[in-house]
Order: sequence, then structure tokens, then C-alpha cells
Amino acid sequence: MKSTLLLILEMLLILVGIAIYVLGIFPFPILPLFLVAWASLRLRHMRWRDIGLRRPERWLPTIGLALLVGVGYQALDILLIAPFLQRLTGESIDLSQLSGLRGNLPALLIFLVVSWTEAAFIEEMYFRGYFFNRLTDLAGRERLGVAIALIVNALVFGAAHAYQGITGVLDSVLAGLVLSLLYLLARRNLWLPILTHGIIDTIGILLIYAGLYS
Repeated sequence: MKSTLLLILEMLLILVGIAIYVLGIFPFPILPLFLVAWASLRLRHMRWRDIGLRRPERWLPTIGLALLVGVGYQALDILLIAPFLQRLTGESIDLSQLSGLRGNLPALLIFLVVSWTEAAFIEEMYFRGYFFNRLTDLAGRERLGVAIALIVNALVFGAAHAYQGITGVLDSVLAGLVLSLLYLLARRNLWLPILTHGIIDTIGILLIYAGLYS
């Protein structure tokens, strides 16, 4: 009973943190969520490596698969997924936060650093490592529970990108689902989704910088 109440309290804190993330109250909105995750792991005598932040069995295949999926997914997103979603919603993805990036080398370097730290690394530690596992703790680790966790995780990940508009939210839901599936494919090792996330974002940032995507 006590553990159930703690889990419910934890989920409420997560919802508050996600609301803060969506509203952009703090400069680094993922930070409150990350602190909740860190505290939760500490209370349960767990480390980040216990939920996937550990060396993969083999680095080269992991990096190779991340490159393949990252490049392939970004190409598919630009050519098919994003245009389809834009026709569906009547809105383009809101990339106004990157408006000053085109041709701006200092901004490019800053965005690349942020994309690999706050986005690829910390977001994957939270959404795929911590949040996904807490969802399966709640829904169960059988197929149905995992399926529910995949869907809820993707929906929340999409909602966290509300600043990109409805099309950006839907696009992020699909990306979140792919990243969660990669996490499972890697036997709950975080490095495959971390690298894939970073590669996807890097390609997008470089294309915007070069004026090839907007």
C-alpha cells in the first residue's frame, strides 16, 4: 500500500513537472523532471545504470545502427511524415526558436551543444530511462503494460514539445515512439536512443543552418 501511494505521488509530481516543461517556466524545463527522477532513483536505491545508462555490449554496432536509424528517420520525416502532418493539421512545425540559426556559426555551435546535452542525453535519460520504466511499473511489464507505456510515453514526449505547435507535437509523438522502441530493441540500454536522438537533431540543425530546411 505504501509503495502504491508513493508511486501515485511520484506520478503527480511528474505531471506537475511536465506542465512546467510544456509551459517553459524555467530556462531548462527538463531540469525539474530530471531532479524528480534522480530523487526517485535514490529513494529506491537505484542508479542510472540500472535503467540503461551503461556501456552497450558492442559500441560499433550501436553507433552504426544509431546512424542508420537517425539519418533514415530524419529523411523520412522531412520528405514524408512532416508534410503529411502539415496537410493534416493545416499548420507547419513551429521552428521559431531556431529562427536565428541560419548562417549563424556561434548559434550553430550553441544549438549543437544543447541538442546533445539537454535534448539527446538528458531527455533520453528521463523519458526513455526513467519515465518509461515507471510507466511499466504502473501498467505491468507484460506485453499489454509495455504497449500502454509506449503509447503514454510517446504522448507525453509529444506534449513536452507543445512550443512547436500541434504539428510539432504529433511529429514528436512519432519520434518518441521510435526512440522508445529503440530502447527496448537495445534491451533497455539508453545509448542507442541517445545517439539516435542526437543524430536526428544534429541533421535538422545543420539543415536549418545551411538554409535547406525551415
